[in-house]
Amino acid sequence: MMESVRKALIAPLVDRWLATSSQSWRTLPVPSGPPVAHTDGPDPDRVLLLGAGISMGYGMKSHDLALPGQLARQVSDLTGRGVQIDVVTGEHLTLDNAFANLSEARLRELDVVIATPGSLEKLLLMSVPVWRQRVELLLDHFATNAPASLRVLFIGVPEVSHLVRMPRLLALIADRSARALNTSLASACAARPYVQFIPFRPTEPVGRDGTGRTYERWASLIAPQVAGALDEHQRVSH
Repeated sequence: MMESVRKALIAPLVDRWLATSSQSWRTLPVPSGPPVAHTDGPDPDRVLLLGAGISMGYGMKSHDLALPGQLARQVSDLTGRGVQIDVVTGEHLTLDNAFANLSEARLRELDVVIATPGSLEKLLLMSVPVWRQRVELLLDHFATNAPASLRVLFIGVPEVSHLVRMPRLLALIADRSARALNTSLASACAARPYVQFIPFRPTEPVGRDGTGRTYERWASLIAPQVAGALDEHQRVSH
């Protein structure tokens, strides 16, 4: 029943808002430069930022100004080491795309993988059982192919009404969906010793002036956990 409601009522509402609203992130540019951000320092850590949503860098000309660069600088300040963050993003990033960037050889080069789920139009139309199945497939892939020292961080799905101004009905639907998906995601992560769920609860809307201040604040919400995961990787691997 809910699946038919999603397709018949919610999908057209989401599509219309994304296509016509001046607040839609589709009106914003995304970084066109190299998909990497780094800071200099000794014994540099290797991080992969994978997903959609907050990783996309909406409104920024480069990933260095968006979340990857802001996160690299803040994490480096916390660890005292250099950081390189490789970026794999896409509004419609699929599991197959993700697996292609998470081969066994690639995973052995990394210290931490940060996954940021998205995008809104897909998440709003996805049932919790389907979402949980996809999360479990990805977690199984890490369990089978990654070294024991790798740490995986799943960033929570933000309540979208905290990021952009939306019609009230759409905001209610989006926020309720985000809470349900996060409950399932946190449960899946808790069952795996190498995975950590990081709640992500920004309290300000996306900035549209291109300064990067929003991404700096967003990075501050997750940088301590990323630094902790990197320090844990260092202890396990040495």
